[in-house]
Formats: sequence, structure tokens, C-alpha cells
Amino acid sequence: MEEHETNQIYENLGYTNEKNDVKQNNVLPKDYMTLAIITTILSFFCCNPVGLIVGGIAINFGNQVFREYVQGNYSRALSKSNKAKILTYINIGIVALFLVCYIIYIVVIIIKILSTPLYSSHGFWFLD
Repeated sequence: MEEHETNQIYENLGYTNEKNDVKQNNVLPKDYMTLAIITTILSFFCCNPVGLIVGGIAINFGNQVFREYVQGNYSRALSKSNKAKILTYINIGIVALFLVCYIIYIVVIIIKILSTPLYSSHGFWFLD
């Protein structure tokens, strides 16, 4: 293949410089699938429908990273990777917020139980 044809192929792919740009962008972007799946499972156990939706979308974008990479769309694969990363981090924040709310709820219930007297003038509190 001639040098002119090679340069034309690179320009058609959207690369303006020499072959080094293609070699740098030829690395498979991270897909964040593991983290997206873990946060989606945590959302399920926290009964968090928003986290399930966001996690499902993040898993979908993570799955598309490899597909775009195999098809040769490196910039689209990188874009899908960035979207998967952002959605996964958003889902981590949502799960953390729900866990903090659950912990506060449990602490309030424990404080309420401990502050209620077990014995009243009529007997035990559950007999009143």
C-alpha cells in the first residue's frame, strides 16, 4: 500500500496526523462493566428504582464500548466509555445516598426503641 493511500485512510477515519495517532487511539477504552453491574446489584438490594435504571443504562453503554471498538469506531467507543463512567459514578452516588438514608432510618428506630420504657405502671409497654 502506498503512503498516499495510507494517509487517505487515516484522514477518512478522522485522523489528521501520522500513524502514531492511530496507534495511540487503538487501545480498547475501559468499559466500566464490573462497577456498573455491582452498583446495579446494590441498587436492587436497596430497593432503589432510580439506581436500577441508571445502572441498566450504564451497563448498556459499557456493552457498546467493545462493539464500537471492534467495528473500528474508536472515538465512539471512547464516547460510550465516558458515558458509562459518568452514569456509573452517578449510580454510586445514588446508592451511597440511599445507604446513608437507610442507616439514619435504622438509627432513629433504635433510638426510639431504646427511649421507650419497657415497663409502665400497667405492666410491659406492649400490654398497654
